[in-house]
Amino acid sequence: MTAADAETVVTNAFAQANSATGLITNWTGVTGSQSLTGSSSAVSTISMDNAWSYVTTGAQAQGNALSVQGDANADIDMAQSAAASARVDALSDLRISAYAGHTVQTAASATNAAEVSGFGARDVTLSQSAAGQTSAAARLDASGAEVETVAQGVQAAGNSLTMAGGDFARAEIDQSQSGTVLAVAEADVALADFGAVSASQAAGNTVTLTNDYGYGEVRGSQSNTGAVRAVTTLNLDAYSNGVAAGSANAVGNSALTSVIGADGYSGIAQTNSGPVSAQVNFTGGAGGGLGTALNATAMGNAQSAYVCAECPVSVGGQFSQTNGGSVTSRVNGVHAGYTGAITSTSTAIGNAATFSTRQGGQ
Repeated sequence: MTAADAETVVTNAFAQANSATGLITNWTGVTGSQSLTGSSSAVSTISMDNAWSYVTTGAQAQGNALSVQGDANADIDMAQSAAASARVDALSDLRISAYAGHTVQTAASATNAAEVSGFGARDVTLSQSAAGQTSAAARLDASGAEVETVAQGVQAAGNSLTMAGGDFARAEIDQSQSGTVLAVAEADVALADFGAVSASQAAGNTVTLTNDYGYGEVRGSQSNTGAVRAVTTLNLDAYSNGVAAGSANAVGNSALTSVIGADGYSGIAQTNSGPVSAQVNFTGGAGGGLGTALNATAMGNAQSAYVCAECPVSVGGQFSQTNGGSVTSRVNGVHAGYTGAITSTSTAIGNAATFSTRQGGQ
């Protein structure tokens, strides 16, 4: 889209190669398979002179997608696969030549994505394999413009499972990722009056289970042999009245189990042999702001389980983590003028596991 002037602009690009969606009201059994050999691409492109209020633009692309929602019991047995020829891309591209009040950009891509939500007993058996390319990017070119505030969020994942709701929840997973996963967030702004926040996240395999007042369990395996990379670049000539914050997070395999009011269990065998890297690049001009915060985190394997309890419950797990790939993080920062404070963190971890529980009120 090309325009000279507008008060508010909202755009969204969405693409799915294969999609299965269900809204359930009674007990339901779901079985099936999805395969991808081609491409799925979502692109949102905006070029304009002035946006007097907000510009909100997003792009979301998925290769194989499963979504099951509803307040009923569900038994799900699903297989999702993507060949080496598969490509899933999401791009939010924004160009401002003179002025914008506020810009908000999001981009998200997943080659294989499954989402199960709602109340009721949910028992999920899921196999996901991705061998192609997954990328998501948000780019802002305002190198000669004034933008009051800038916000960017980018996520890319080869394989993804998200479960949320209440009652009993169990997931048995087999995730393998051998392709490339890339998340990029870039902003080039002459004057970001009240600051800029930009974040990129990339994961080879990820599973997240959150459950309220019902047992939650995640078991299975995750294997990543492909390259996973997250890059955030902020170039701000001035941000006199705000904060500049840039972050990049990359992980080969990630598993999170969070349960409220009941027991929880996490038992994933995680193996990463692919290169995992996170990088933040920052350039600040003469007009610095209240502060600058930069953070890059890279992990081969990450697994965590947490219980917040109103009565005595427990969290447990029997898991393994093996990392043989290179894990690197880097922050590059250059500042030409004054800024209130500068913080910079670069973290690289092969394997990380956290299990915690507490009773309510503590």
